[in-house]
Amino acid sequence: MSSNARFNDVEIVAHRGYAAVHPENTMEAFRRSIQMGADTLEIDVHHSKDGIPVVIHDDSLDRTTTGTGRIREKTVAEIQQVDAGKKFSPEFAGCRVPLLEEVLDLCGGKVGLQLELKEHNTEEELQAILHLVNQYEMMERTTFISFYPDNLRILRSLNEDIELALLSNEPVDLKALAELGNATLLIQLSAVFNHPQLVADTKTAGVGLGVWTVRSMEEAYKLVELGVRRLTTDIPLYREG
Repeated sequence: MSSNARFNDVEIVAHRGYAAVHPENTMEAFRRSIQMGADTLEIDVHHSKDGIPVVIHDDSLDRTTTGTGRIREKTVAEIQQVDAGKKFSPEFAGCRVPLLEEVLDLCGGKVGLQLELKEHNTEEELQAILHLVNQYEMMERTTFISFYPDNLRILRSLNEDIELALLSNEPVDLKALAELGNATLLIQLSAVFNHPQLVADTKTAGVGLGVWTVRSMEEAYKLVELGVRRLTTDIPLYREG
């Protein structure tokens, strides 16, 4: 492993399991990311026709798997029949679309998790996800993230302690975000480069800050120099070791 002391105090989040080098959102990607030293896995969650949370970015199978059709219209059995690795590279043929439960088991309470809610979810769905995360003793190591503020508000009504993070492409009302409690802004990296004062503004507001999606070492270095300490990245950012 290469050494890079610049990232010793930075949380490195493997975006979909380092999606530039692995088939995104697969168990193989997550295992390799952990082996490469990622602090946290970033995953995307949809629900199947039978109400089971599965880990895939899009609302359909078409882009990343050998299957077709919307996730909400497929049972778990149908979803798990498709290949989620072959399109990325023949090396990864045989990878499946994971269940959320499989990823939680892999984390084992030792690796952090950014769990992105890709849909507008019902209270019942969110309560079930919280229950599952708690079963695997991952509540304290999971940040629940979404572009949809309603998801975050429902989650806060169900649990007053968990970390919530709003995904955004641009600056937001930090006061409103802070009112959620234990809240973080996860923002697209160009917004931080265009508005570097966000690093200081979030600290003043009592809001955490993370940046996505880092795709080069140059971008990572610039963000760290600005004071960002949570990087969601498609590539491994190696530490000393």
